[in-house]
Amino acid sequence: MRIKSDLRYELKYLLSREQMNELLPELLQHLDRDPHAGELGLYPITSLYYDSPDLKAYWDKLEGHRNRRKVRVRVYGDDQVTPETPAFVEIKERINSRIRKRRAALPYTEAVDFDEFDAIGSRPDQVDGALLHEVYYLYRTLQLQPACVVRYDRLALEGRDYYTDLRVTFDTNVRGRMHDLTLLSTGMAADRQVLPSDRVILEVKANQSVPLWMVRMLSAHRCTHYRISKYCAVLERSSAIQSRQRIIYNAI
Repeated sequence: MRIKSDLRYELKYLLSREQMNELLPELLQHLDRDPHAGELGLYPITSLYYDSPDLKAYWDKLEGHRNRRKVRVRVYGDDQVTPETPAFVEIKERINSRIRKRRAALPYTEAVDFDEFDAIGSRPDQVDGALLHEVYYLYRTLQLQPACVVRYDRLALEGRDYYTDLRVTFDTNVRGRMHDLTLLSTGMAADRQVLPSDRVILEVKANQSVPLWMVRMLSAHRCTHYRISKYCAVLERSSAIQSRQRIIYNAI
């Protein structure tokens, strides 16, 4: 059995729903559905992304920097978020060609209170203290502030047998907003679709390499690797960025 490592490879593809519907039955011959998903096999994900006033995380992605970090607060499920809702403070980091994601679980109101992370991270009972200290450092040095909210529905598959480190996800109904930047908001109707309804983001994650059978399967279904970011897709709705180079809509 292979264990998921701290640093992993992450490949992304932009598909049509038709491609997803053709690919999914074949993948299920090798993978299992995520046991945490609901009856329909899907679960909603909502993330509040942070960035500097000059949108450093966005431009680092656009310019292809091989070492970069993003900070976000994430919740799972479609229930209304309350101050006590479990949330995850996350740092997603690219180190050369691999991805590392670290996170700490806190009630929502604590998760977004970055000013208190220096004190919370020092508590003896806080096992993720180092992570919270790092978020606090980034918050102070980069002047991080809420940048956008991203929401989507995820269908996730997990590897079995010799491929237990393998994870495949399909993200649909990608939408977001750059106003009302709190997950406590009930005004979700204000979210805007950022990809056409027939587009799906496929992500493949593995420790070292993608199995040959999957490489052949993706090729047979005409899946082309593409640089794509849901965070950037939402930001590209802003007038300040629409007039400049974009990395998402060129693929649509």
